[in-house]
Amino acid sequence: MTYRSLFSLCALTASAFAQDGGQLFTQYCSACHGADGKGATGGAFPPLAGSAWVAGDADRAIKIALYGLHGPVNVAGKTYNLEMPPQGAVIPDDQIAAILTFVRSSWGNQASAVSADLVKSIRAATSDRSMPWTAEEILKLHPLPLEKTALSSLISQVYQGPWSEMPDFAQLKPISVEEEHDGIISLSDSPFKESFAMVWEGKFEAPSTGEYIFVLDADDAARVIIDNEPTIEIDGFGPMNGTRAHRGKVTLTAGTHPFRVEYLQIKGNQGIALGWKAPASNSWKWLTDKTAPQREPIPIAAVNGRPAIYRNFIAGTTPRAIGFGFPGGFNICYSADNLATELVWTGKFMDGAHHWTERGSGNEPPAGENVVNLSKNRALPVAAKFRGYKLDPTGNPTFSVQVGSQTLLDSWQADTSGLIRKLSISGSGKAMKIIISDQLAAKSTTGQEYALGDKLLVTVDGAVLETAKGKTTLKLDPAKPVTLTYHWK
Repeated sequence: MTYRSLFSLCALTASAFAQDGGQLFTQYCSACHGADGKGATGGAFPPLAGSAWVAGDADRAIKIALYGLHGPVNVAGKTYNLEMPPQGAVIPDDQIAAILTFVRSSWGNQASAVSADLVKSIRAATSDRSMPWTAEEILKLHPLPLEKTALSSLISQVYQGPWSEMPDFAQLKPISVEEEHDGIISLSDSPFKESFAMVWEGKFEAPSTGEYIFVLDADDAARVIIDNEPTIEIDGFGPMNGTRAHRGKVTLTAGTHPFRVEYLQIKGNQGIALGWKAPASNSWKWLTDKTAPQREPIPIAAVNGRPAIYRNFIAGTTPRAIGFGFPGGFNICYSADNLATELVWTGKFMDGAHHWTERGSGNEPPAGENVVNLSKNRALPVAAKFRGYKLDPTGNPTFSVQVGSQTLLDSWQADTSGLIRKLSISGSGKAMKIIISDQLAAKSTTGQEYALGDKLLVTVDGAVLETAKGKTTLKLDPAKPVTLTYHWK
């Protein structure tokens, strides 16, 4: 055989091998991962294109192909919880090698080829395995390469002590201080396994101006502080399994922002996961070497012109809080404990995924924006009693409070520009002082319009707002209703 003939035969063989890999992928894999490697049915399945899971160490992909993958897995910032069935029993070594070679060299992937001998050796070395891998198991054996995060100038500090709650770090001296040049928050830098705390300080690089979402999960307690303001906090002792995860929103300008994370390990296991989403992004990016499964959101919103109601735990108010999401994107949260509307906000109402999926514990923050905290304390005398609420034919609520021989009625609805609140008293008795906000002092603007803080404007018909010691009140006379209209600046 001539050199030219041998060269042609080798080229033909290589071409056939690559073609076979593509054909085998179409036959066995494309129904889930998509012909373009981006995940079938609009990305409902994990992508292979540009995925770190198929790059680098080929052993990881081979083991998953042989035995499958069970449980949640994070790929390109999105968590999937689908079963990948084992293929080792139906696909021989040479075909698995061809498929993985095709995947690792397609759609922008540039990893090396996989040989049938390598597949054969891994199959033999793991022959006693009968169950699919979990993401945690496979990543312990073959970790994904860590990418540099959005944190810079990151410094970690380690403290030791038997604390049951987050200590005052200003009063403590760290045992060790390290520079984290990769910008990754990791507990592996602690020399202790129990009874320790860590603090990371650095700068967060915001790529654009807008609202950022952060998610935090920890075993045990943790706190995130951005621009010197607390953003998310997890208190006490508990596992890092998604049930204690909290989200926080913060508006950032493009550029760097002071960033601080505090962590406390009380006893037992340890762990921290902190991720973020940029404005208008659907992908999570992680600042930690651990990631946390993210539930798909379950938006709760007004339907057919009727307000939505949410009676689970809402962040920023009391346990017996009742949320109403009105048509048009205006929302309130009334506290049956403090007898007051404590939160108002615009946009999205609530995300039910936290409490409706596996009965997650903890508080869920409002899903929208422009949240205004009107009140945090009891608004009426101790003897006042909450008597429930009624809905009108269109679903708008009226809250009822008994104050001696009188009944205070507090009705809410929305129009195209904001929230309309009507206050009235039934029964005999004197005028009643109503707290509109114990957090914000009203400032008169024009006529009967007042500014409450830097976000909210209130127009009052039938009374005058008064401010004393940072509280805003009005005097409500029997048989003389008052109407307040709330709209955002």
